Amino acid sequence: MLLRIAYYALQGIIDAVRARDRLRFEFTVQINAPREAVWRFNTADRIVFDGPPVLEISLEPVPDNTELWLCRLSIGGQPRIQTVSRELERDEAKGIMRGQTVAHPLSIPPEGGRDIESGLTIREADGGTKLTVFCELTARSLRDRINYPIGLRRMAILTKQQCEKEAGISNRFSAIGNNGWLLSIVALLSFWYLVGWKAALLLTVVIVLHEAGHAAAMLMAGVGVRGIYLVPFFGGAAVPKTAYRTEGRLGFIALMGPGLSIIPTLGLFAAYQATGQLYLAKLAELFAIVNASNLLPLHPLDGGLILNALVGSVNRRSALIVGWIGILIGLALAVYLQSFLIGIPFMLFALQRYLSGGRTMELERLTLHDGIMLAIASIATFALYVLVLKATWPLPAVRF
Repeated sequence: MLLRIAYYALQGIIDAVRARDRLRFEFTVQINAPREAVWRFNTADRIVFDGPPVLEISLEPVPDNTELWLCRLSIGGQPRIQTVSRELERDEAKGIMRGQTVAHPLSIPPEGGRDIESGLTIREADGGTKLTVFCELTARSLRDRINYPIGLRRMAILTKQQCEKEAGISNRFSAIGNNGWLLSIVALLSFWYLVGWKAALLLTVVIVLHEAGHAAAMLMAGVGVRGIYLVPFFGGAAVPKTAYRTEGRLGFIALMGPGLSIIPTLGLFAAYQATGQLYLAKLAELFAIVNASNLLPLHPLDGGLILNALVGSVNRRSALIVGWIGILIGLALAVYLQSFLIGIPFMLFALQRYLSGGRTMELERLTLHDGIMLAIASIATFALYVLVLKATWPLPAVRF
């Protein structure tokens, strides 16, 4: 993915220097599914890609103009983009569908004069169906020159995978990878490489319990849980089924990862106090390090998400600025420590934020009372972990 981004960035710079702003991108995939099934999937009013993360596209008529359609895109349950478009052509017999975006107040981000025309063609082919997706637009920034081809290619691949899955002929190994199991296995191997197999298993337990806290909060908040996954060289992630919709839910779910983990942390520390066994203290210390680090106010760590919810409830633009500051601090920390393992994730976060333009759907804001309670709970949880670290840090190391 990074190489692909670099390629489109270089191509975009060349096109910009040549003043070539009207661009066309096209990708074709072979789908092992009947043509009728592929057409039906792509022309539905609601399209869901199982992920992870789950990606959902929905269409509905614009209330004040039935000739226009409002398209909403959400990723991992989080609203990301909505556009307004006009259908130009739909012919099932020819397998052609085309549409054009229009400027409209409901568009987030604004259409901005890009004049996007997009569509698809579906043809029968040997062994299945050939799907071609295309997009033509007037690029307004380097971001456009990177985002649109990458997004179009990704959409074609996801469509292939989902159609083959629904046809019951998807590759089992591919399904394992799509469900996150392959990623989790690679993550476990990455932990093994970094700290050895015994410590890797302990670290995995700590991460899974941390993510279980997020998952429990998701269930309590009613957003559902898609799954818990390990991330190579970084940690883990709990993926929601639906959107958070409020800053309160986002902050609560972010806090509950380290919040639930305070129970085993204090339990292990109490057991150490009662028995004097050093390995219990060091286990408590491992829990404290992982969770206290996550509570640092750096986007996109849990502490950064909590801070984003608090600041975003006051001013959304300020929250975006605070998020960038957190990412830059993370990059500076990586340079200071000369750590690629810290620097690479924060570089990816910075790249993702740049490509998204920092634009997301606004969530319902916290009330003053809820904001104060969230801040107090976060500070208290962090303070407990610091107390555990203060008590265990001077103790001699223990080999697990």
